[in-house]
Amino acid sequence: MPHKCSINMANNTTNEIYTNTSHLQIYRNTTNQTNHWSVLFLIIVDKCNAKDATYVRFPIDIFTFVVALPTNVALLWLLMRGSKALSPSEVLALNLALVNIIFCIYLPLDMYLTVSGRSGLIVKVSEAISILNLFTCPLLLTSMCAERYMAARHAVLYMKLASKWEYRALCSAIIWIFTFSIAVITFFLRLHTVAAYLSIILDFFLLFMLGCLVGIVCVLCKKGPGDSKTGGGTGSSIKNRALKNTVVVLIPTFIIYAPLLALAPYIMTLTEDDQHNVSTLDCDLLNLFHAFPSLGACIGPSFYVARARQLFCSKKDAGKGQTTTQELQHSK
Repeated sequence: MPHKCSINMANNTTNEIYTNTSHLQIYRNTTNQTNHWSVLFLIIVDKCNAKDATYVRFPIDIFTFVVALPTNVALLWLLMRGSKALSPSEVLALNLALVNIIFCIYLPLDMYLTVSGRSGLIVKVSEAISILNLFTCPLLLTSMCAERYMAARHAVLYMKLASKWEYRALCSAIIWIFTFSIAVITFFLRLHTVAAYLSIILDFFLLFMLGCLVGIVCVLCKKGPGDSKTGGGTGSSIKNRALKNTVVVLIPTFIIYAPLLALAPYIMTLTEDDQHNVSTLDCDLLNLFHAFPSLGACIGPSFYVARARQLFCSKKDAGKGQTTTQELQHSK
């Protein structure tokens, strides 16, 4: 009997060792395959960097710089000029405006590298700064959608958190810590190494935004305590506004970051032959993958167009009212 028990224990130990060895082998194979894709991608990127890409990158960079920089500066001014404490959504918009302004200031450097050639330390710095657009901007837009969902689905909890400055400060700190960490990783590992992971993270962000949209729609289908029978109550208007804001963020985010979504499948299909047959079309697509998401810097200001319009209209109405009062005083 003891002999049989020792044999069973030995068999179990052997099975465990075999299982652990198999898992280790799978991990090594996966890591080796990922490194292989990264090396192939780096070779293709270096070959494309040696080619002229001004006709792909310049129009997008110039348009983003001309449109996004003044609109984000205006958004920053609009948020900072108020005397009241900023709400959580306004704090997110403030961080988004700062990120977009820093990214827009960097765009002339990107255009210079496009002309002079992408090589050396300055390229690593450029790739690290580009994380502001490739990671931080989608992260903030996702946070804005989550904040709108919280306002619609958990209004009481949202009001409690919104009244605390610690909550707003914590959200901002977490976002900037993530940004700095990813930027440092990109600086040392290079963008080609983290590109596939960024693409997968962006997939998650968009799915999360879509989930927030579906959640808000489900909340709209239910009548809350603040909703009237005709659907014109205060609660209903807040939910409708949350739905509208989420759609305003989700649709342009999906369109603008669509090339980056396709980057991970593209990298995973690379073969040895691809590094020897790099066509102009391949380089144009890669430059589009990198340049087109810069248009995401224009999404944040569009989120607050309605508020800017209301501010302008209120000033206009106040001016008309003051003029009417003066006219009445003169007539007397």
